[in-house]
Amino acid sequence: MHILLAPLNDRQRKAVQQTNGPLLILAGAGSGKTKTLIHRIAYIIATEDVKPWNILAVTFTNKAAGEIKDRLQKLLKGKVKKLPVVGTFHSICVQILRREIEILGYDTNYVIYDASDSDSLIKKCMKDLGYDTKVIAPKIIKYMISSAKNDLKDVSAYEAEASETIEKTAAHVYSKYQGELQRNNALDFDDLIQLTVKLFQEHPEVLKKYQAAFKYILVDEYQDTNHAQYTLVHQLADKHHNICVVGDDFQSIYSWRGANLQNILDFEDDYPDAVVVLLEQNYRSTKRILEAANEVIKYNTSQKEKVLWTDNDRGHKIVVKEVENEQLEGEFIIREIFDFSDNNEPKDNDDISYTPIQIAEADESILDKIMKSQTFKDYKVDLALEEVIKRQKRDINLAEYVILYRTNAQSRALEETFMKYNIPYRLIGGIKFYERKEIKDFIAYMKVVANPADWVSLERIYNIPARSLGRNSWLKIEQACRDNEATFVELSETKLPPLREKQRLAFLNFQKTMQEIIAAAPEKTPSDLLTMIADKTGYTDQFSPKLSEDQRRIENIEELKSVTKKFDHLPGQAGINSFLEEVALISDQDDVDESTNAVTMMTVHAAKGLEFNNVFVAGMEEGLFPHARSLFQPLEMEEERRLCYVALTRARERAYLIYANQRTVFGTTKIVSASRFIADIPEKLVEKM
Repeated sequence: MHILLAPLNDRQRKAVQQTNGPLLILAGAGSGKTKTLIHRIAYIIATEDVKPWNILAVTFTNKAAGEIKDRLQKLLKGKVKKLPVVGTFHSICVQILRREIEILGYDTNYVIYDASDSDSLIKKCMKDLGYDTKVIAPKIIKYMISSAKNDLKDVSAYEAEASETIEKTAAHVYSKYQGELQRNNALDFDDLIQLTVKLFQEHPEVLKKYQAAFKYILVDEYQDTNHAQYTLVHQLADKHHNICVVGDDFQSIYSWRGANLQNILDFEDDYPDAVVVLLEQNYRSTKRILEAANEVIKYNTSQKEKVLWTDNDRGHKIVVKEVENEQLEGEFIIREIFDFSDNNEPKDNDDISYTPIQIAEADESILDKIMKSQTFKDYKVDLALEEVIKRQKRDINLAEYVILYRTNAQSRALEETFMKYNIPYRLIGGIKFYERKEIKDFIAYMKVVANPADWVSLERIYNIPARSLGRNSWLKIEQACRDNEATFVELSETKLPPLREKQRLAFLNFQKTMQEIIAAAPEKTPSDLLTMIADKTGYTDQFSPKLSEDQRRIENIEELKSVTKKFDHLPGQAGINSFLEEVALISDQDDVDESTNAVTMMTVHAAKGLEFNNVFVAGMEEGLFPHARSLFQPLEMEEERRLCYVALTRARERAYLIYANQRTVFGTTKIVSASRFIADIPEKLVEKM
């Protein structure tokens, strides 16, 4: 037996040894799909006449791509000098477009707009076209444009199909938006894939080059692919047909962002000679957890037949807990984490009861101020529980616990309770490092340095720090640039529009500063460039180290320098582009650090692919989980059921399902009932508390 096959089970070996032709690996949760994928790549290198760089492995998060690279490196033990090409759909397309995009009319130094950049540009386009953004929500228009791009519909195709008034409005904005993107030499996330597909469709000679380069293609999480991603994969695989897709139809939970479950269900129709391998042995969860998950998912009809099983212990029953409201939901979770029971309470408990929370006056954060507000003035602490927490806090690994919920709005009550008891937690999907104002400001500066035509980034920084450039003055300058077909650094003083002297000098000083930075950039590392931006623009001069909030902003900027240092080995523009690409393509899961000693809070959607010893699923109520909009939509209900399956299978040892009798969401208190998914689990698997 080949050494690479020894650590695998029979099904995994079959998948690894099927090196040529189409292969569908249906891998259940916790069944070792990443291990199988990595061993298959290594096995192809070891047994087939193929170079590592002729293998392409595509996944959905930077974290997953990094894990594959690291584990491949260890498995191959330095036997190859260059690893296969591994990355997300977006990062792979970025690499292709950096080399080829000029043929589509863009410059290779294009910038990538993140979600907030796209939001800003769509709002601007709507206003320019005379639409009232208070009447027509820009988010709706953005969603419609994004869906069109994911379906590979360009402006003309979308305009031709638009029939409803809102569709015609979206088509109008789409045309303006796409024109502005190209004028700014910028791409949004959806463009990265759509334009790569367009490149291959319109220029077959370019497609042939990449088909020759990638003789073997492996796609992870195939159930999450949208139409554009599906098309891209099949374009690349069309020559050699050595395509391996790995996924689990039971975990298809992203239809709201364009994922098409039929892509994995129809793989055998796309490739009639495909081999199908089912990975059903689970190495993560206990028997009871898997049995419960199987019971929840079995009611779905649009899926491949498979049943997860395990040799693991029988394990604990699924805990089902009914609480009065969302505040007590958080307290129950804390009591379970810290093993709080009547036996833990101090003997003189009658004299302790509750006391109002105390907040320090000095160095108040925003959260401190919220906690002192009217909303929280009567918020009480159970001192008996607080005492238990103090005793146990050092000995408990909080990273082993995760709280999952259906919607982000649910985190508010949970956070309040955790703050009340001073328990560390990490919120995934909240305000992230790269969404903080000072970080977005510096990234905007670096985008402008990389691409002076990026007007969206300029809109953010032209008066930051304050330099007496008001909105009206800037709009006049923008129009002058358009009229003269010049970027803001190219616009001559004689072509400036009529401005007051103060504003005219302010712009000329800003222009000179940016000209100097842009001229120096090719010789600078990314970290040196960031330092130069801070010094030349005087950005950090606006902060006082004596103010705690300003000090945090300064520390965040220093942390950004640490990030840029990762790219200092790349020369000039290449380093800047690589840094900006990583920032633009980061996802929620890339923020998850499972080594941090804090309880993790996140949506079930964000948790897919992760695992924890103990999982609390909060808000298991009809209308919340399953979501209200799915109650009369069979296909959406099936996705909700898959979402519950995902939640349960994140747990290694213990799973808790918690529901409230009443819940206040968005200011409205409602009487609620337990989720139907709880009733789907046989009583023999359940422990009610």
